[in-house]
Amino acid sequence: MNKTFKFVYADSFVMQARKASFKIVIRKIEQPFSAGFDQEFNWLCSSFGFLPMESQDDSGASQIFREIVVATEKGAPLTSTQIAEKVGMSRGATINHLNNLMRSGLVVKDGRFYLARSRSMYRTVQEIQEDIERIFKRMEETAKRIDREFGIGLEEE
Repeated sequence: MNKTFKFVYADSFVMQARKASFKIVIRKIEQPFSAGFDQEFNWLCSSFGFLPMESQDDSGASQIFREIVVATEKGAPLTSTQIAEKVGMSRGATINHLNNLMRSGLVVKDGRFYLARSRSMYRTVQEIQEDIERIFKRMEETAKRIDREFGIGLEEE
């Protein structure tokens, strides 16, 4: 059975009035038997929620994400126009995918340039895990305060 878990992370910055918000989607999808690069990359993309679960083909979003990861590792961030040319898509379709990737927290924009959240897929997965752990820690602390307000005794840990 495939499951989808959605986490919306919002954190405020001390120096700025606006809030950073992105949605973390993690799908539980069976890992492919094949150990090929494309299958594993697509599995990660599906697990992050931006490649349909049943798709084995490279979607526009995964092609764009792949280009951004490679460019970030090389220290050469790309504009939306450059990305569109590399993947053979219209700039409008590319920007739509970029916006979805930014909402997922996997891609960030610096001026006109797009970069991967981290310089490696491994570090990206680690950072998302850290985000989820921070979110759940805050939720636990809030739940404890709510329980105290309700007069519900907490079990000692």
